[in-house]
Amino acid sequence: MMKMKKNSIRWVTAALVMILMAGCSVGGTGGSGSGDAEPGKETLTFWMKKQMFEEQNQMIQERAKQFGEEHGVNVNVEFIAYEDFYPKWSAAIESGTTPDVSFFGYQEVGQFYAKDVLEDVTDVVGSVENTNGEIQDSLKTSVTFEDKLYGVPFWTESTALYYRKDMLQAAGYSEPPGTWEEFREMAKALTDSSKGIYGAGLGYGKGNSDAEWLTRAIIWSYGGSLDTEDGKNVAVNTPETLQAVQLIRDIFIEDKVTPPSSIGWDDSGNNKSYLSGQSAMIFNVGSLAATIKNDNPELYENTGIAMLPAGPKGAVVPGISNNLGIFKASANKELAKSFIEYMTDKAWYGQWVQNGAPLTGPIYTDLANESVWQEEKNKGFVDSIAHFAFLGYPAEYSPKAGEIYNLRYVNDVFQKMLLDSGFTAQQAVDELQSKIEAVYAK
Repeated sequence: MMKMKKNSIRWVTAALVMILMAGCSVGGTGGSGSGDAEPGKETLTFWMKKQMFEEQNQMIQERAKQFGEEHGVNVNVEFIAYEDFYPKWSAAIESGTTPDVSFFGYQEVGQFYAKDVLEDVTDVVGSVENTNGEIQDSLKTSVTFEDKLYGVPFWTESTALYYRKDMLQAAGYSEPPGTWEEFREMAKALTDSSKGIYGAGLGYGKGNSDAEWLTRAIIWSYGGSLDTEDGKNVAVNTPETLQAVQLIRDIFIEDKVTPPSSIGWDDSGNNKSYLSGQSAMIFNVGSLAATIKNDNPELYENTGIAMLPAGPKGAVVPGISNNLGIFKASANKELAKSFIEYMTDKAWYGQWVQNGAPLTGPIYTDLANESVWQEEKNKGFVDSIAHFAFLGYPAEYSPKAGEIYNLRYVNDVFQKMLLDSGFTAQQAVDELQSKIEAVYAK
């Protein structure tokens, strides 16, 4: 579900930095790039995450070039694959050669805030909102620490429920599940193992980031947590978390509505299962919708997309917040702030976001009402933004929460539970509590 799009948190060692430094750059320059910079002019450097849609990358290049021409400066844009960012950031911080403006996932904003290397951009966010309108609160929350913002939201990505319309209709359903209990019941009705069809395309492979995120979504929607209530005291072992874990255990062990191989799936497992017709319902971001639309129009027309089901506490969606930020070591901070304001100008930005729909979601509240986002297969993604929660929830993001995600404790414990029918949901919760307490105690 999220292999090609989830901004997973990467703590890399110095050894990895040295290995990857030589080859971590992807893409080229845009605007007045380093190869054609005009002598005597100030230069602004921008590191941008390479987008799935090439039209968006081209628009970034053209916009940066326009900024350079209007401000009489050189602009050097470098597109970088997400997995290559952390080595470059680490090397740049160490050498004092950070870019003036950089892409950051919200988790990197949190990590670099903790290292005291990011500029406070509260004033930039205020200026952007004064000019363009309100930025969605959930996106600002993810990069706010001690009442100050250290990233300017630039775009978002949402996880939604994908379902086969024909399979639901054949089982007598006219609407997708609205709650996790309804999801469970519908998955049972949709499963026909004799035909190799399963209602729930959920997986729990060791490195499966999908499982880590979706488990959190379910637990959060039941009022539980995998971190702390206040950022200090671990609060995993609660009745709410137990209820959510029991639900997941029952879906796999009691109901048997997941494909037999799903406990070993990597992130591509649910994609393949849905595309092959093996799974009737899965969870994914907008990249899969774009792939189906291009490669299998018939399946695309037969695909419904809706928000994640709700638990007793409502729907809670693991948020993906992509931001622009400024390192404290930037040599051109004021120019960098002007550049960020230029790149978030709503007239240009609205078109840039639309060219990435439904994967690239808007930061501005009113853009969610644009016609493109009200289309059947896009609405579920944009409606999810108001329900975002982030690592560390219900407290704010912390490096400890990121470390727990990286350690894949959820996958380890859930695999153990799902492979051993004698391992209870309570035992799983107890083990998670113990493992996560050890991280917070360090």
